[in-house]
Amino acid sequence: MAVAAGAAALPDIDFFGFWINPLLYLTDWHRTATHSILLMPLWAGVVTAAYWLFKYPRRRWRIIYVMSAIGITSHILLDLLTVFGTRVFYPVSDVAFSFGTTFVVDLLATSIIAISLVVSLRYSRQFPAWGGLVLLASYLGLQFMLKSQALTIAEDQVPKTTEVYVLPQPFLPFNWKLIRRTDDGYSVAHLNLLADPVEFEHVSYGNPLSSYRSRKNLHWQPRLIFGLDSDISATAAEAWVQPQFTKFRQFTRFPVLYRVDQKGTETCVWFADMRYELPFLPPAFRYGLCRTEIDAPWQLYRLTRFSETERRPIPPFE
Repeated sequence: MAVAAGAAALPDIDFFGFWINPLLYLTDWHRTATHSILLMPLWAGVVTAAYWLFKYPRRRWRIIYVMSAIGITSHILLDLLTVFGTRVFYPVSDVAFSFGTTFVVDLLATSIIAISLVVSLRYSRQFPAWGGLVLLASYLGLQFMLKSQALTIAEDQVPKTTEVYVLPQPFLPFNWKLIRRTDDGYSVAHLNLLADPVEFEHVSYGNPLSSYRSRKNLHWQPRLIFGLDSDISATAAEAWVQPQFTKFRQFTRFPVLYRVDQKGTETCVWFADMRYELPFLPPAFRYGLCRTEIDAPWQLYRLTRFSETERRPIPPFE
């Protein structure tokens, strides 16, 4: 179990790429080689080789290899449930696959795994582990059903030819973000499949969950890639097409203008991806371009996590 757990953590070793270049990490490195089913036998071999220094596991290298393969595969399969996308057939294919049923941090799924593991270890029995596995599979199956229900609700409120997407949200599997494409951008709403429309007027707006409404009270908000303000849309459009912003354009799926900062002669244009926007927190990935004067070249930056003002330059790349 220790071998499998350690191997399951191995694929995220690609996080070290973030400290080299955070944007290249998102676009080219994360969930590629270390998350590939095709390369999984290689990584399982690497883990097995690490135990070769110790006599006891060396004599049991076959079971070490099998447990390593199971651990790494479990990581890859669980990552497929999130919206980020995993290139499971890298390097043969760069297509990123995603079921998009589970938020990146799912407290219920984590609790099922943790509790079944602790109980199994406490009583040295397999039954709690098998029971937890069945419960986890049932919960993940429920999420697939809830996604289908959320998609049906979204499609019922838009023209038949409109592209509609649903994204999982935190805290509860009943919370979903609905996105529909419009002629000039997107329209976004937040849905709670269990919300009572009768009690909607009494929702506490200090509660972060208050943004998620019942199907009868959905509030569709327009979101445009270059913003709703025509005075800044031209500047945003100019920044968006800059060559140094190519990697972010490749990364984002639902790009929107986050904001435009103007301080003296300096202008900064920031973009985000609606996959990583929550109603109560700043988006996880905010990248933009800044220039000191109107004729000066654009420079690539990112806003640091949970900060609205601290920015970091992105190293240049080809």
